[in-house]
Amino acid sequence: MMDKSLILCLLLCLSLMTAHAQPIRFYVATDGNDAWSGRLARPNARRTDGPFATLQRAQKAVREVKASRTAQPIEVIVGQGVYYLKEPLVFTPQDSGTSPSPITYRAQQPGKVILSGGRVVSGWRRVDKRLWSARVPEARSDDWTPRLLRVGNRWAIRARHPNFDAKNPLTGGWLFADFHGERWERGVFGQGVGNIHNPGDTLAWRVRVPESGTYRVWMRYAADNTGDAVDMSGRCALQVDDGQLVTLRNLPNTGGWGAFRWSMVAELRLEKGECVLRWRNLLGGGLNLDALALVQDSDWNPETAIGGYEWWGAYRLEQPRTGRLLLIQAEACDEAIGKEVTVATPQPPGSREVLSFREGDIPRWRDVSGAELHIFPAWGWVNAIAPIVRIDYDARRVILPPDGYTDEIRLGNRYFIENVRDALDAPNEWYLDKRTGELLYISENEKPPVEPAVLTRLDRLIVLKGEPGQNRWVEHLRFVGFTFMDTDYTLTTNYYMPADAVIWMSGARDCLVKDCRFRRVGGYALRLEEQSHRVQFVKNRVEEAGQGGVILVGDNRSQPRHNLIAGNVMQQLGLVYKHVAGVYVITGSDNRIAHNTIWDTPRYAISLKTLDETRQSHRNIVEYNDLRRTNLETNDTGAIETLGRDQQDTGNIIRYNLILDSVGMVSTPDGKVITPYFTWGIYLDDYSSGTTVYGNVVARTVNGGICVHGGKNNLFENNIFVDASVEQIRLQPRDEFMQGNRFVRNIVVYSKPEASLIFSWDSRRDRFSEWDYNLYWLRGADLRTISRRITPFGTFEDWIKAGFDAHSVVADPMFVAPDKDDYRLQPDSPAYRLGFKPIPVEKIGARGYQD
Repeated sequence: MMDKSLILCLLLCLSLMTAHAQPIRFYVATDGNDAWSGRLARPNARRTDGPFATLQRAQKAVREVKASRTAQPIEVIVGQGVYYLKEPLVFTPQDSGTSPSPITYRAQQPGKVILSGGRVVSGWRRVDKRLWSARVPEARSDDWTPRLLRVGNRWAIRARHPNFDAKNPLTGGWLFADFHGERWERGVFGQGVGNIHNPGDTLAWRVRVPESGTYRVWMRYAADNTGDAVDMSGRCALQVDDGQLVTLRNLPNTGGWGAFRWSMVAELRLEKGECVLRWRNLLGGGLNLDALALVQDSDWNPETAIGGYEWWGAYRLEQPRTGRLLLIQAEACDEAIGKEVTVATPQPPGSREVLSFREGDIPRWRDVSGAELHIFPAWGWVNAIAPIVRIDYDARRVILPPDGYTDEIRLGNRYFIENVRDALDAPNEWYLDKRTGELLYISENEKPPVEPAVLTRLDRLIVLKGEPGQNRWVEHLRFVGFTFMDTDYTLTTNYYMPADAVIWMSGARDCLVKDCRFRRVGGYALRLEEQSHRVQFVKNRVEEAGQGGVILVGDNRSQPRHNLIAGNVMQQLGLVYKHVAGVYVITGSDNRIAHNTIWDTPRYAISLKTLDETRQSHRNIVEYNDLRRTNLETNDTGAIETLGRDQQDTGNIIRYNLILDSVGMVSTPDGKVITPYFTWGIYLDDYSSGTTVYGNVVARTVNGGICVHGGKNNLFENNIFVDASVEQIRLQPRDEFMQGNRFVRNIVVYSKPEASLIFSWDSRRDRFSEWDYNLYWLRGADLRTISRRITPFGTFEDWIKAGFDAHSVVADPMFVAPDKDDYRLQPDSPAYRLGFKPIPVEKIGARGYQD
């Protein structure tokens, strides 16, 4: 017979286990009261008790319970409605739960509980037929500059010029930057004019001389002549207008046609004003001309005063101490005469502090205080948002702060200007006058704005702030079922990595965000930093966001690790800042990014960056993600992108992802928007090494399913690459480092016979240690019969002779339904005989995720 004491012990344990399983619950409701107990879901009949009114009061109640050292889980159940937060909800280590007793903040009805970082605007009055006004007196404070206004379920447009083009939202509604310098400066060092080696060859520039006087002429050139022309002295000359020819001296060979050097070649007397400067080849003999420098200061020497030449055109310039300087780029010539003369397309350098605009592009507005420039600077990889200091209409220049809000602004960069009262002229536009606190809105009809109208007030809603250095974490907190809305974004000089977010986790571990929705927020949904680890962000929806989904930041000491980002749907991202991603691992290691559906992004879907040896992203797993319509507004990019500037093997794994339509966009110097343009499916950028790329399906890119930019020891196996328009595979060796890569058992299919199969910057055999057992298929033609260069070694036959693809085949892979993007293989596909393994496409995307 069982001992009575044992029975009592078992009953006690059972009682404790039952009690432990039942959480303590607090309730929050829009009709609650912070003076009540918060233990009832609804107010009682006498309205003497009921739920709390605010999350802050519920948080305080949780702390009070924790102080009693209860071992039970705690839940805060939030009732249906909208909760406008006046300040972020901050959690510190004292708010933590434990593994057996977590603390959960839960929406009573998922999708019906909205946490808003905005301020409701009401009291609208009609100003004109469709123009409405409301008072927002607190906006007069310097502490609050709202940049987003939600009207109903969509953002209104901050008054802008040109107007937003609803029919062409990506390609329309732009102005294009003019060159900020003089026309004779339009070029970059290292390009210039070549093949000037025939008598009579002539170049002419129309220049404006700033001051009369004698100018020393320096010429930057390269030459490698033989015979009498080993020194071009006396064989060429300069002429001002129709004046006498001035022969040039001191022009010996430089050691090569690309070995540019400066030489002082003449002195000229110039008069203030416009003139035509001509360079003439008198006696033959060649040179390549890069630039001319005309200077009054006899001590100024361009060999020391100009330097730091960058490949993108930037350089260092020390101005002369006295007198004036005219710097003339050869390719900026107004006239080039010569049957073999080649003139590079001018690619002028840019400015970070000045935007030059074309005549008539910007109206003469009465007031531009608070105006902001939105621009895709430089190469169009990013956008930047910069406050405008002033506009010089006579010089056609927009002046920006010297604080680095933008990359170089170059000729043809697309832009618009917003937050100008005089630009308020189109339906759904708004403007807030911070001096008066008046909000103006133009409705689409004569009715007032659709309710609710909400101005963003906060840039974050929930902050978890631990102290990892003291081993004090915010842990075992859960947020389930909420809808987050109405957070703002901040202007940043770090436009390559903007990182606003609804939820900030700093020094957090074992926390969960699940079944939440992030909609119409100005930043990311979640930001992880300061050693946050074992955080799960699962089964959430991020839609119509100003930036991206999840961002991980830090260095090797502080980076997030061992986090799970899975089963989420992220769509229509980057509505404000563009250099963003669904999941952006700026630095982070040992994280798993899986089963996400990420569609419609201006740049990456997923990015893993190693910036240097102190900021590495290693051993991450990116798998089973459904990635579509990426890189819609930028270029030189991939749907999945990695960076490897530490030049170390990363151990990152990219497998079983579906990538469709990596698009790309750029604006040209003559003011045209081109799309698609310069993208890949998977881009291993800047020495990315030791990466496994396995079992991915990539279709419809511009420059290939993959691009390898200088990395080594990467494995590409069992992938399917379909229909890139320019080349199918792109290799970009930077130096000796790129070796030991492998490309095996892949399927490459394309439809354009004019496209290349494999493109490379060189034809070295050791870039890949193995390239074999692949299947190739060119629809409608036989790639084996194409006689032009389609591989780094020439034809496909030349490629095989070089030692590659000895066991590969050219055959139809027999996809199930490629017209429906079903790239599964039929049972008798010849790819299986090469060792190709089926790809589990049924597991890809959010629908394939299981808790």
